[in-house]
Amino acid sequence: MLAEEQDIINLRNIIYKDAGRVDFSITGHPVLIIRVTETYFYHLTISSSSNKALHKNNYQHFSLKKNKDNKLKAPISYINLKNIYKQEINNYIPYGFVDDILFKKIIKQFKYYQEVINKDELYDEIKNYI
Repeated sequence: MLAEEQDIINLRNIIYKDAGRVDFSITGHPVLIIRVTETYFYHLTISSSSNKALHKNNYQHFSLKKNKDNKLKAPISYINLKNIYKQEINNYIPYGFVDDILFKKIIKQFKYYQEVINKDELYDEIKNYI
């Protein structure tokens, strides 16, 4: 099964846009796929940071509670809505997902952040498809 929109997959060696550094985690980092094309998928990173001040009232983060569907490790994780990442599809297998209702909520806050607060350079490539 190939990963598709709404799936959570684990990626290694993500080059974080804000920090300009590579994530060298052995197990990888969870991401939420928000758009799939024939050759690429677009995703948002998911953090398990417990720094609540970082995530408070800025619309940049969407809080996601751990459940049996998303299979996240931390009780609460945060989807970073600021940075969009684009990657070639290489037969990634999902290990979790978000349901339709939750995905619509995430995309609504994502669009608000991108259109009102701070737009990523990749947003124009996907805005008409999400």
